[in-house]
Amino acid sequence: MHQGIIIHHSATADTASKSWGAIKRYHVEHNGWSDIGYHFGVEQIGERYEILGGRPLHKQGAHTQGHNNFIGICMVGNYEEKPPADDAMHLLFRLVFGLMIAYGFKPDQVRFHSDFAEKSCPGRSFPKRELIAKLRTAHDRLCGRCVA
Repeated sequence: MHQGIIIHHSATADTASKSWGAIKRYHVEHNGWSDIGYHFGVEQIGERYEILGGRPLHKQGAHTQGHNNFIGICMVGNYEEKPPADDAMHLLFRLVFGLMIAYGFKPDQVRFHSDFAEKSCPGRSFPKRELIAKLRTAHDRLCGRCVA
């Protein structure tokens, strides 16, 4: 069912209060969708970052027009001017790598919203290359012994 993973940012400031509920309300009340469009979110809650569940994985997302057969992950925050915190990136890496293992995805199946739309999402300062390199290294380490 899923062809890979697409990473987004909310393009809103992440505060210590929970923004995930506001995103869901916007998607449901303003857009008229049945649920939040993303399958997962990464957000700062209080002093730490957490992975938040969204739309169930057995349901198609509503996050990238024409490519909603990908798992959608939203990093809550605006990464136009500065990159996400190291703790947020570490949690995103763990989430994405876990999904890669669970679904058999390869690193080239991890994409960004800007790959499919004329947007900068997940932000000009988001460390795309670094994330993909880290995923590729972890994948090669784990699957280097795999038989094709």
